[in-house]
Amino acid sequence: MESFYILNDAIHYVEKHLKDAITAEDIAGSCNYSVSNLKYLFRKVFQFGMMDYVNRRKITEAAGELISTSKTVCTVAYDFGFGSQEVFTRAFNKIWEETPGVYRKHRHFYQLFPRQEFYYDVCKVFRRRFDLSPLMDELKGREGCIVACFDIISIRFIKTCYGRASGETAALKALQRIEKHMGDGARLYRIAGDKFAVTFGTADYESVYQAVLSVLSLNGRTFLYKEDEIPLSMFAGIQFLPFKGLTEDGLFDQLNEIIAKAHQRLSRSFTGLDGSDHYRIRYEEESGLYQGFAANAFQCSFKGQQGLMVRVPKEQTEFVFSLDEETPPIRWKTTGSGYEMFFPEGHDWYIKTVFDDAGTVIREHYYIIRNLSACGDHDVSYTLLHLEVVKTSDGRILTLNEGELKEALYEGYISKEKYRFIQTKGKLIRAMIENKRE
Repeated sequence: MESFYILNDAIHYVEKHLKDAITAEDIAGSCNYSVSNLKYLFRKVFQFGMMDYVNRRKITEAAGELISTSKTVCTVAYDFGFGSQEVFTRAFNKIWEETPGVYRKHRHFYQLFPRQEFYYDVCKVFRRRFDLSPLMDELKGREGCIVACFDIISIRFIKTCYGRASGETAALKALQRIEKHMGDGARLYRIAGDKFAVTFGTADYESVYQAVLSVLSLNGRTFLYKEDEIPLSMFAGIQFLPFKGLTEDGLFDQLNEIIAKAHQRLSRSFTGLDGSDHYRIRYEEESGLYQGFAANAFQCSFKGQQGLMVRVPKEQTEFVFSLDEETPPIRWKTTGSGYEMFFPEGHDWYIKTVFDDAGTVIREHYYIIRNLSACGDHDVSYTLLHLEVVKTSDGRILTLNEGELKEALYEGYISKEKYRFIQTKGKLIRAMIENKRE
């Protein structure tokens, strides 16, 4: 809990001194914390360093001045504490992937990395929240308007496969895609790591609808990250938001509700490239859990254990999304790597081993399950229990969905006993992976 207050104190200090030459020692001193411990805290939360955070905030606000004032690039650079225009340009290009001059000519959006705060939600999950005060001010000035909310599909998967930095690149490409198709009078806000809101200068729902459709029509197209082509897709919801009685916390909840309702209209199915149905999942409203189904399972030995194996040479995912209940859905497909699913006898977890085209292992996913059973001659079904442990190609071990697990406990989908069991099982799986690595 103490780290929550320290992090917010440090961030508030950075916000007050964005136009100064800030050092790590200055920030640590402002919250009476050691430099080394504060650096560790920033890296743990953001997955990048404390001074990298400072630069991202400086560059974000500097971008705002480039598009809202006639100041020269050199003046903006010095205003934000950069020693020279060259240093500023390098830092700017690292964040925006274009020079300040090109950015000023073509862009209108600048809040790529807005001010953030951290809090514990009702489930005691440590959350970060982006500053929504600019959006609040706009809604107040207009007494409300039509808002479209976008969410990147499978951002966690992208970050797990390609690293945390790939998630920021995906967010940048999504924002650029949205900005290009929104038209004059629209304003774009980043409201969470992978979520965005757009307000419009028109009250014409049909024109907003068509603008959003034009963005979604690009789903499945890839962006280049280092040497990888990564598919980028989004879903969206549209709603009129009145300002009367709205608070900043209430605004965040309403935007999340728009996204949650839109997510219910998104479905996906998994097949092999030959069209065979190797794997599928189904959400069960009553239990709040996902039911998994795997086809063509066979008995085998894997890593010294007996169990059931399912092999998928290469997988194709078909997505279907509808903006509303009346119009035809949007459909698109992406292709993923081949993998194997192994269910060891006597265990309540399975391992999914993912391979590249050369057959080299690139990731191992461990899923905690219950109710593993046969459903047909060669098919199995099971219930996924939220927590996932991943070993990446570079040796990192990640535990995913801990926040969702706490939410499931809070909402009554799982008991305290089951919650403790899942937590313990996740720790045992991590220990097993670490022992194998040693």
